[in-house]
Amino acid sequence: MSDSLRTRLNLLIATAIAFAFGVGLASVLDLTPVSIAADGNRDPGWVIGAPVGAGMTMANGFADVTERVAPAVVTIYLTAERETSFPNASPLPPGFEPPPGFEFPPGFEFPPDSARNREEERQPQTVEWSGSGFIVSEAGYVVTNNHVVAGAERIDVELHDGRVFDNVELVGRDPQTDVALLRLDADDIAVLPIGSSDGTAVGEWVLAIGSPGFRTAPGPLLSSVTAGIVSAKGRNISILRNRNPLAIEDFIQTDAVINRGNSGGPLVNAAGEVIGINTAILSTTGNYQGYGFAVPIELAREVVDDLIEFGEVRRALIGVAITDVDAADAAFYGLDRVGGAKIQTFSFEDSPALLAGLEGGDVIVGVAGQPVSGVSELQRRIRAFEPGETVELDVVRRSTLERDRARVRLIPAEDDSPPRVALRPEAPEPTGDVLGLEVRDDAGLAAREHARFGIDPGFTGVVVVDADSRGAVGRAGIRPEGALIVDINGEEVRSAADYERIIAGFEPGDAVSLQFSFRTRDGGRQNAFRSVVIPER
Repeated sequence: MSDSLRTRLNLLIATAIAFAFGVGLASVLDLTPVSIAADGNRDPGWVIGAPVGAGMTMANGFADVTERVAPAVVTIYLTAERETSFPNASPLPPGFEPPPGFEFPPGFEFPPDSARNREEERQPQTVEWSGSGFIVSEAGYVVTNNHVVAGAERIDVELHDGRVFDNVELVGRDPQTDVALLRLDADDIAVLPIGSSDGTAVGEWVLAIGSPGFRTAPGPLLSSVTAGIVSAKGRNISILRNRNPLAIEDFIQTDAVINRGNSGGPLVNAAGEVIGINTAILSTTGNYQGYGFAVPIELAREVVDDLIEFGEVRRALIGVAITDVDAADAAFYGLDRVGGAKIQTFSFEDSPALLAGLEGGDVIVGVAGQPVSGVSELQRRIRAFEPGETVELDVVRRSTLERDRARVRLIPAEDDSPPRVALRPEAPEPTGDVLGLEVRDDAGLAAREHARFGIDPGFTGVVVVDADSRGAVGRAGIRPEGALIVDINGEEVRSAADYERIIAGFEPGDAVSLQFSFRTRDGGRQNAFRSVVIPER
């Protein structure tokens, strides 16, 4: 055998061995994509993972990804009958609006035939708008945002290939996560593969695909594609929670351009797998200014599976009102990072967390062995469990500053929202003690001050009558005027003497945990645990 032939044969054998080894390694490490078939009535037929070799290349950028993904993205047209709002009617011609802050001069009256005075302007009118969505299974399921379909009386869907489906079925929607599910009766449709938002790192390339614009002429810009990166994860921008304290906000932040009409469209990774639902922007103009937010696909999948199986979302809860851990908390509790959720109070007397032995001021740092970065991630991880299941919570106790584990049996969420922690209005500027406070106990509080602060005579603790915004409490953003301090670092405060004795030992740089009792709007009282750091004087 010649040296040339021997060399070729050795190369062929080496290639075959390498290929076999590669396939075996991929199989062992589960690197090959998996397609999951429907399981009973719950799974819509998710396709998990993009084909091998899918993704961007240096030669064509995102062209191949877009070509595969765009056919599964749809445009949603919505119609409803609504009453025209009389105070918003304008006497000016269409397209002309007064500048911000403009006021008509005193004595000005609208002409008798103006829009303000025409009765027909207050009659029901047809309102039309549009949004985006994407197909997730061959059964015709389309995922979009709740706010896209909310209030619609008619929903039409246009596919990438131009086919239009009228009056499509709304399977269900969930305002707490801003996820909604539609279903098309269609054949020969493209399906978007599902990726992992949990497995997506900050800095990865992403594409936002949808139909930005308005339904009015010239209409939305169908199948528009923008590129960016994942800017951050676990964002809470309070866009949902302002309306419902039970809402789950755990957004992916991206700088891929998102505008009106993009809502409900997919955020996909460089392999063409959907990792989120484009949902919101932070903007002073109503248009893109660099901050876009998407619902993580893991959260959306849980909602969709519930909507298919039960027709509603079955949500479990542990019965606590919680706040994010800040740097002062991390210092006081001895945490190795700023992360976790601090229990402020319990939602009801038989709260599962309370029954499990948790206490106000305890910090939840993990769920089922997985760390949590804050309120949003804790809510999302609890959301993965079903009512009736038991979940293990990793906590740091306020009373001992030691780590502990509690087993909590979850219960179904009700419509009632948990109480919110109410902070007092802005305090005036006088200086105070080492915490920046001026406090008094029951004996030192005048009768008129009892009424002023809404505190009954004979109370236990000390009431904050003044606070310095430059002090430890003021710097932490707490507005405590009128609040009671009932505990410091786990030690009960019953009087001004107790308070002075406890704070006497504090030095600059010390982390301190305070238990406040704030007055609520209904006249009750609400506990809140806050950590502060003593500043240099």
